[in-house]
Amino acid sequence: MIEPMKVIFSIRIIVTQILIILSSLTAYPQNDHNEDAQAIMEYLRKLPDGNSNRVISGQFERWGDRVELLNSTENFLNICHQKTGKWVGLVGFEYHIGPTVQYEKPNQLCIDYWEKGGLCQLYLIMSNPADPDAVNAGGTCDLKSILDSNHPYNKYFFNELDKVAEGLEELKNNGVVVFMNMYAEATGSWFWWGAKDPSDFIELYRRTYDYLVQVKKLDNLLFVYEPSSHHKTALDYYPGHNYVDIIGISLFVDYDEELSFSSIPNYHELKILGKPLALSQWGPRRGEDQTRTVDQPPGDNLKLIRGIINYYPEIVWWMNWCYAYSISTGENSNFNHSELLNHPWVINLDEIDWRKLK
Repeated sequence: MIEPMKVIFSIRIIVTQILIILSSLTAYPQNDHNEDAQAIMEYLRKLPDGNSNRVISGQFERWGDRVELLNSTENFLNICHQKTGKWVGLVGFEYHIGPTVQYEKPNQLCIDYWEKGGLCQLYLIMSNPADPDAVNAGGTCDLKSILDSNHPYNKYFFNELDKVAEGLEELKNNGVVVFMNMYAEATGSWFWWGAKDPSDFIELYRRTYDYLVQVKKLDNLLFVYEPSSHHKTALDYYPGHNYVDIIGISLFVDYDEELSFSSIPNYHELKILGKPLALSQWGPRRGEDQTRTVDQPPGDNLKLIRGIINYYPEIVWWMNWCYAYSISTGENSNFNHSELLNHPWVINLDEIDWRKLK
C-alpha cells in the first residue's frame, strides 16, 4: 500500500517541475541586472561545486538610524571581527523604523562594506498601510486594497516605496549590488503581508519588483524570496521564476537544537526550482522577542555548518540576526564563533572573489 504522504510529496514535486518548465519559457530581460549583479549570480551558482569555500558568512546589523557604522564598537560586524579576526562576507540591514524610511546610515554602512569587498542585503519591511504605527510591520491589511490604484492604501504604499527607491538609487550610484529581501517570512502570519491569499501576495511582490526594476530602473538588485522554515507552504507563495534570483529561508532554533532533515520541510522542493539557496535569517538560539519570556542560553555556532554539510549542502550564504542571535556579542555570546568563521567551508570578506567572473 502506498503511503498517502509519499503520494502528496510526489505530486508536489511534479507540480514544481511543471512550474519550472512554464516559468523558464520567459527569460529575464538582459537589462534587469547590471554586469556586477550578473557576476555575483554566477559566483553564487558555482559555490556548491567546490570542495571548500562554499558558504558566505553574514551578520545583520540593525535598522534605520539605529544602525551602527563599521568603526563603532557596538556594530555587530565589528564585534565579531574583534573576537575572531574575521570580517563576515555579507552585511544585512533595514531602512525602516516603524513607518519611517531612514536610509542614510544603512547606506553608509553598506557602501563602506562594499568598498571593503563585502556583499549587502536589505530587508524590505514595509509599514502597514492600514496601521502604519503597528509594531514591526504587524497587524492586518487587505492586500487587494494596496493593489487597487483608487484606494488610499495604494498611494500610501507607493509613496513609501518611492523613499526606499531613493536609498537604493544612491547605492546603485555607488556601484553597490543589493540582495533585496522583500516581504520576509512570507508564509508566517506575524507581518501584515504574511499568510494571506497566495495570489494576492504574489501580485504584491510582482508589483513591487516591477516598480523598482521597470519604473525606477534599479538594475543593481538581486531579489530574495524568503519563506519561513516552519511552514510547508513555501511553494504556494513563490512569486515565479522571473521574479526571484535567490531563495532565502528564515530559520531560528532553540539553543540546544541541532539541524536535521525536518528543519526545513520544503527544502528539496525549493531546491528543484534551481535558484541559489540561502539561510537569509538564522539564529542558533531564541531571544526574548521570540520566546516572549527570557533569552535562551548561548548556542553553538558550529551547529550551523554541521547542518549545512549534513543536510543542506546547497546553501551558499547565511545571515545571523542581531543581538542574541549574533555570531558574537559583548556578553552572553554564542560560542565557537572563531571555529565557525575559520571552517573550510566558510567564505569571509577577504575570500569573496566574484569580480574575477566579470
